[in-house]
Amino acid sequence: MDRIDDNIDEELIQRCRNGDGVAFEQLIRPYRTRLMSYLVRYCNDRSSAEDLFQDVLLRVWRYLPKYNHRKRFAAWLFGIAHNILIDAKRRRKVREIITYAEAVPEQAVQHDPAAEVIASEMHEVVQHVLDTLPENQRRVFLLRQHGELSFREIADVLQQPLNTVLGHMHYAVKKMKKALDDHEEL
Repeated sequence: MDRIDDNIDEELIQRCRNGDGVAFEQLIRPYRTRLMSYLVRYCNDRSSAEDLFQDVLLRVWRYLPKYNHRKRFAAWLFGIAHNILIDAKRRRKVREIITYAEAVPEQAVQHDPAAEVIASEMHEVVQHVLDTLPENQRRVFLLRQHGELSFREIADVLQQPLNTVLGHMHYAVKKMKKALDDHEEL
């Protein structure tokens, strides 16, 4: 994963504010994979996620002059993505299902059929848990895992108290752990 340097971000943001499209590409590049991953997992449709990704880029370009440098750029960017997802859900009533198979990178178990069966079973268990999480827990989980945001940043994005966000994550992880423990006992 690319390491983000806030000083470089500030320099690129200033260039973007002056209309530099190349600087905008350089600014977005380190976040592209995480942002796309977040969008795909949230709406469970790559095509829709790609459309939403373009919407995010357009909104970021439009509102970059209003960006407040006291807030980490990643938190601001994922906040915009979150708001676009909420808008899309309202407009299209998108069913929010997360597919674990897409959420986990390919494992290096290509020639071990037993390992492939176990991995497939684990994917199904985790997918089921993600599918059944309440929306608030799923949002926090995805922003933390794919947005790599701090809990305070997630609280700002969701406009919820920090303790509420921490509670959502706690319950999501607890449900995930219980499901995996139960499956392991079988």
